[in-house]
Amino acid sequence: MTDFSNCKRVFYEDFELRVHEDVYEPAEDSFALAKHVPAFAKGNVLDMGTGSGLLAIVASNEGTTVLGVDVNPLAVENARFNSELNGSGCKFSESNLFTELESKFDLIIFNPPYLPTGAGEAVPGHINKAWDGGSDGREVIDRFLADAPDFLSPTGAILTLASSLSGIKETVEALSKEGLKTEVLEEVSMFQEKLAVIVARK
Repeated sequence: MTDFSNCKRVFYEDFELRVHEDVYEPAEDSFALAKHVPAFAKGNVLDMGTGSGLLAIVASNEGTTVLGVDVNPLAVENARFNSELNGSGCKFSESNLFTELESKFDLIIFNPPYLPTGAGEAVPGHINKAWDGGSDGREVIDRFLADAPDFLSPTGAILTLASSLSGIKETVEALSKEGLKTEVLEEVSMFQEKLAVIVARK
């Protein structure tokens, strides 16, 4: 059992998290998504790639049932700690995208790894999977988009984030091709990129 009590403290609104150095630390992309979670959180919620658990915890504050999954086993452990720290009832488990899942969800949240990563640019350990999107930044995104609609309830929605570094338009078009009604909720301009918060509904 890892002791997270002395890890870096991160704050979002009234929530406090402790984030291990080998777990993705919530940043501008996380906070942009978190702002929109309350408007769409209902019923059965999946936080894909939960990391420190921030988005799962925000969703659970809306009276939902939340499952957070991550390919990084340390992130699952860290998110569970943060859920308990904030008094939320989230559940967490290890899964590589949808490989270990069978349920349908009313909301799927995903802050994907979207940084284009060339040969030799990967860093050691599980933390690399938090941002490594492959050579064009879309390796994990496209796998997610291909499967996510099958895990949505009849009135379900996907809340995700896209970056200009790996293609905002491409993500919107991919969701639309799956027959989902897609809307860009917000765009955030940063130093070297633009982020877009996207919702796609059945």
